[in-house]
Amino acid sequence: MIGAVPGDSGSREPLAAADRLRGMRRLIVATAAALLAGLLSSGCGTTADTPNSPGFSPSFAPPTTPGAEPSEIPREPGDKPPVTGWVTGSVTRGGQGPCYGFTADDGTKYALYNADGLDLPQGARMKVQLETTLIRIYCGPGHLMAMTAAEPIK
Repeated sequence: MIGAVPGDSGSREPLAAADRLRGMRRLIVATAAALLAGLLSSGCGTTADTPNSPGFSPSFAPPTTPGAEPSEIPREPGDKPPVTGWVTGSVTRGGQGPCYGFTADDGTKYALYNADGLDLPQGARMKVQLETTLIRIYCGPGHLMAMTAAEPIK
């Protein structure tokens, strides 16, 4: 019976349901408060992710490789594109392909790709024809380019 006096046999069931609801609300609030306190306090210690720790390295800093030359640093989309056309230089990684290493006379390092299986001897002076490539393959350090032709320099 709604609105009855506590202790009346008809009013026990509605009061018991209301008490259970209040108890559940208290449990939910207490659990949420405990989780929030745990999350907030877990960030208070010094770890490798905090600036005061010796191993801290900000995530926005570029990775550094000891002894890496500037031409081996990953290129950014805004970098000046490498030269296309005929380039003269030396083969630094030869073989029968499909990947070769090449250093141009101006010092630019290239990672060349050619699926035709050209035989380029390491150390040979060559004139190579370069084009940009849409193929994304790792052919070593340097600017990835497609080599469409190669001629030895005599």
